[in-house]
Amino acid sequence: MTPLSPQLLAQIRNVAQTLPPAMLVTVIENLTSIDMGIQGYGVSQQLCQALPNTQWRQDVLDLLSLWQVEYPASGLFALTTALAAAAHCEAESRRELSLELVWTGPNPQFTPLRRTDQALLQLIRSAQEKLLIVSFAVYKVPEIADALDDALNRGVSLQIIAEAPDESEGKIAYGLVATFGPDILDRAQVLVWPIAQRPKDSSGRHGSLHAKCAVADGRWVFLSSANLTHYALTLNLEMGALIHNRALAAEILCQFQTLAEVGILCPLQLLN
Repeated sequence: MTPLSPQLLAQIRNVAQTLPPAMLVTVIENLTSIDMGIQGYGVSQQLCQALPNTQWRQDVLDLLSLWQVEYPASGLFALTTALAAAAHCEAESRRELSLELVWTGPNPQFTPLRRTDQALLQLIRSAQEKLLIVSFAVYKVPEIADALDDALNRGVSLQIIAEAPDESEGKIAYGLVATFGPDILDRAQVLVWPIAQRPKDSSGRHGSLHAKCAVADGRWVFLSSANLTHYALTLNLEMGALIHNRALAAEILCQFQTLAEVGILCPLQLLN
């Protein structure tokens, strides 16, 4: 048997991606049970009866047509095996990577999106080992503060990276101490970006720590335009995403860890 053509491989992948998992199982079970002597019309009819959606039927029929053109003398076992392998890979990919949009602002019923504060609280409350929180402004978020306190109480290692009022040179008026207090900050690792480590333009203006994200247990990632402020989490127009992906989480953690290791980010207490 010759290797499958790129066109046939693409159609196998298309079916695995398009059909819901339950329908994929139905197709695979039907292909497995079909008598090897049934060809063409008989196979198509049996599968069509099992698929309620027109597009699903067409995708599967296109796959069968390609198979019968390329391997007219072969049975369906190899095709069933290839489709089962593709379905497994697709299921694992979906399990490893999930993404949900999150939103602050008007949210019409016909376009419902997850609220920013809900997504961030879910991430914090789910953390069991390590939690990274990064934000420019931090102010007046008692529910977030309570969730972080609970995380610390259950043994989660908490790292906070934020813009401090002294380092912002007036860009923000409130900071970490006013929001979280010593009970949280004394148990967390708090990093800031010192003025001396920031690039400046020709006029002497320096950059800001403007990133906003969170990572929990090296699996869950929260990215958003929203700061950790009451306005950003409840009133502004803000958009972001809640993502489950280990590779992305590891890349974000590595980036901030490297910045700390080379001294670009420094512990807050060293600047006092």
